[in-house]
Amino acid sequence: MRAASGFHFTFLIAAWLGLGGVAAASPHDASMVLIPEGEFVMGSGAAEDEPEHTIHLSAYYIDKYEVTQQQFEAVMGGNPSGFKGPRHPVEQVTWYEARDFCKQAGKRLPTEAEWEKAARGDTTTRYHWGDAIDGEYAWYWDNSGKSTHPVGEKKPNAFGLYDMAGNVWEWVADNYSDAYYRESPKRDPQGPFDSKYRSVRGGSWRDLEQTLRATRRNYDLAAGRFDHIGFRCARSVE
Repeated sequence: MRAASGFHFTFLIAAWLGLGGVAAASPHDASMVLIPEGEFVMGSGAAEDEPEHTIHLSAYYIDKYEVTQQQFEAVMGGNPSGFKGPRHPVEQVTWYEARDFCKQAGKRLPTEAEWEKAARGDTTTRYHWGDAIDGEYAWYWDNSGKSTHPVGEKKPNAFGLYDMAGNVWEWVADNYSDAYYRESPKRDPQGPFDSKYRSVRGGSWRDLEQTLRATRRNYDLAAGRFDHIGFRCARSVE
């Protein structure tokens, strides 16, 4: 989809971002949630690539929902998804396409640190709802029927964010390195400088319960297309 002209094009794109098609990338955007500035403990020690470390994040906004097929097609002019449905999360989308969608919408992909803070919702438990799996909060292997589902059907976390566990993995901005947590800056980490892989977070419809941990890291090739990877966007606070 070609840009028409500056402001007019940006306005048209923004108008499609809400699930009802009436949202704009502004401080009062009802399709995004403000995550406050502050410290949190990232990682859990449950895996070698996620040692616990305290970091400080500036405030930012993040989408309430995974980007839907309807939203993606309105902005990008096509829908690569295998599990068709306007309110289902877009999948089989490359990292580059996710990045470009967010950019055209006046947003960006969240960093891995931003994603994890948002997903945890001020909790320190295995999942954002507790330490035992609960199908009221997530679509995963045991309850998904081997398919994605419309966004927002499960219960949200404490920040009011939906599908932060399950449905589809979500591309984040960072390159992936299994050693990055041990060398990460303490404030607003942006990920390692270079890698052949990009990080994904959150687990999906095809994953077992242990993969839905809020701290669980994963990665894939940026140019890859997968029926279990989608994304959501973030935006810095001006």
